[in-house]
Amino acid sequence: MLSFNNNLVKPRHACSSSLLSIALLLFFAGGVCQNSALGDDQVTPQQLQFFEKYVRPLLSDQCYKCHSGKTSKGGLRVDSRSELLVGGESGSAIEPGDPDASVLMEAVRYESFEMPPAKKLSDEQIAILGKWIEMGAPWPGDRGDVVRRHQGKTFSDAELNWWAFQPLTNPTPPKQLDHPDWCHNEIDQFIAAGLDRQQLVPAPEADRATLLRRLFFDLIGLPPTPEEVRAFEQDSDPQAYEKVVNELLDRAEYGERWARHWLD
Repeated sequence: MLSFNNNLVKPRHACSSSLLSIALLLFFAGGVCQNSALGDDQVTPQQLQFFEKYVRPLLSDQCYKCHSGKTSKGGLRVDSRSELLVGGESGSAIEPGDPDASVLMEAVRYESFEMPPAKKLSDEQIAILGKWIEMGAPWPGDRGDVVRRHQGKTFSDAELNWWAFQPLTNPTPPKQLDHPDWCHNEIDQFIAAGLDRQQLVPAPEADRATLLRRLFFDLIGLPPTPEEVRAFEQDSDPQAYEKVVNELLDRAEYGERWARHWLD
């Protein structure tokens, strides 16, 4: 006789794993579905009850610590059917309807990987996962209609050569420039060198009212008032531009402008 406790299937009396597997098979006879795009309307109430009572708690207790959310060792997450189908670095973790072809079963049986690494699951727990995959791996609310992970390299060599993936360096600013007087800092020197390579001439510096208007629209998305324009035009401080930058960065409108990209 079997009694179900938490996420484990424990025999009340001595029972071999083979007898347990037979008991589970008989208990859920007729509920096997091998459709990899298993929908909620194709799952029996018994299968959903089996998942919620035994499979989800088992995955949560034994697997989520290393394979869910931000913590996904080997690129594998097991907190949804979709993620299991996508799999990790070794490909799809489950083959619905075929436990023996599922990497997850190989791992919990310690046939390839060893999951969980601290201690092997009990025969009863392994039987639960095998039976669930044999059913078609039903997961309420998650059909698992996802594109499988492409096998092989994630990025091509050409993609890996993209500038954003290169290690940081400390290049020396160019010195031989056609318009060195245009530069106010080292960043300008790199820009000027790029313009020189394209045989372009830097545009003349904008008047103070135009500079202020550009600055306002860039940082807070609003134009300056006439009073603010006059104050900037009359400010003889060499750091007048920097002062306006710091003032705008301190305004609430700065946060509102840039947060709107995420608030939507």
